[in-house]
Amino acid sequence: MIKLIATDMDGTWLTDQKTYDEELFLREFAIMQERGIKFVIASGNQYENIYARFPKTAAKMYFIAENGALVAQGRQVIHTDCISDEDLQVIFEIIAKYAHEKITVSGLASAYVRASDGPEYATELKKYYAKLTIVPSFTDLQDQIFKVTLDVPAKKRPRIISELQNNYPQIGFVSGSATSIDISTKKMNKAVGLEYLSKKYHINPREMVAFGDSGNDVGMLKYVGQSYVTATALPIAKSAANRVIGSSNSSAVQKEIWRLLND
Repeated sequence: MIKLIATDMDGTWLTDQKTYDEELFLREFAIMQERGIKFVIASGNQYENIYARFPKTAAKMYFIAENGALVAQGRQVIHTDCISDEDLQVIFEIIAKYAHEKITVSGLASAYVRASDGPEYATELKKYYAKLTIVPSFTDLQDQIFKVTLDVPAKKRPRIISELQNNYPQIGFVSGSATSIDISTKKMNKAVGLEYLSKKYHINPREMVAFGDSGNDVGMLKYVGQSYVTATALPIAKSAANRVIGSSNSSAVQKEIWRLLND
């Protein structure tokens, strides 16, 4: 019996145009509400950003944001796990070493980007961050920090992430996408958020379904009873899932949810 359905956003739920089949979703959501199935958006993105994409249903949904570091029930943040001061010091050493790459720091109040990375980069990031602050540097940010993201060329990503994992084993690194590396507390991932919901609502992981496409979905895909990835998923995500389905551009996740609800 399915009691919880969780899905990643970019490359999974959303099309390349950052849209989804709202009509189909509303029909599915009505069924989930009737059966008491919790619907969870599990994303590396900012809570405010993913909440805003569901204007008609967000108040009755659950959100796992920042790769598991923030969990919310509708508008109520019910759990946070920010980076410790000790780990943050190491992460800022990494920022200094890779300062030539474009970098985003994600906090509870806002996400932050350096002015030196240019206005075009900030404009692009607003697709993913509803709250974004341009700062001269990342020193003295007065916020709870959840995650730092390096934006790197796709060809360089495997080498850089391997280099980081070897040099900083005490810190967690995952591929947020083909061109990004998410840096956070070691072992922080979307499964941490699902585990919190599992304990809070007494839902066995075997009663959960998850959909993803990237390295930051691997923990979640392995945690649940049924896991799916889209056709364009990274190899590491495909190897963690039970099944590969179609493209996000053809609403494959929503169609699979409809099948699961109506089997």
